[in-house]
Amino acid sequence: MNPLFLLLALLVVLVPVSAQASLKIAGAKPERERRETAPRRGIYVGANVRPGAAAFGNTFVPVVRGDYEVGGGVTDHFTLGVAIGGTGYLALDKGSFNADVVAHRFFGKGLFLRGALGVSSRVPAMASVPTLPGLGGALGLGYEFRVLERMGLGLGVDYDLRLRMDGRPAQAWFVGLRFTGYLNKKNR
Repeated sequence: MNPLFLLLALLVVLVPVSAQASLKIAGAKPERERRETAPRRGIYVGANVRPGAAAFGNTFVPVVRGDYEVGGGVTDHFTLGVAIGGTGYLALDKGSFNADVVAHRFFGKGLFLRGALGVSSRVPAMASVPTLPGLGGALGLGYEFRVLERMGLGLGVDYDLRLRMDGRPAQAWFVGLRFTGYLNKKNR
């Protein structure tokens, strides 16, 4: 089965399938809402720093990926954004530019699933040309801690799979940090 199809299917699952509506009765005192999740609606900006390893033949190449992310909280449980950054392959002489559409689906206070779909200017594989452009995405799991009311610190793991222009798959695993600032003034 095509890995890109699986990534797209997971993004569809990440999209929230229900919305809540509340009815306010005129003249009634508002009850204090018990929040099951932190507020994430509105614009957010973030940065990710993730070390990891990329498969290269029968061995692994140390990798460091960093990117900036800008997006919006569709609901308190779902964010959608764009991440732009770079990947450094420490054993190879060339790095990579990455651009991905990123979705986060939050469960409870901070547990999240992360899905990304995009392009890389270079991904490594054991071939006569070690790095070529690739198309694919990533799946991840993590937890976001609220450091301040509008600031989150996330810890997570990602599996990245890109299909190179010559048809060879390139895989990488990342562990890292995600810093996110939620800019909504009301912040509900």
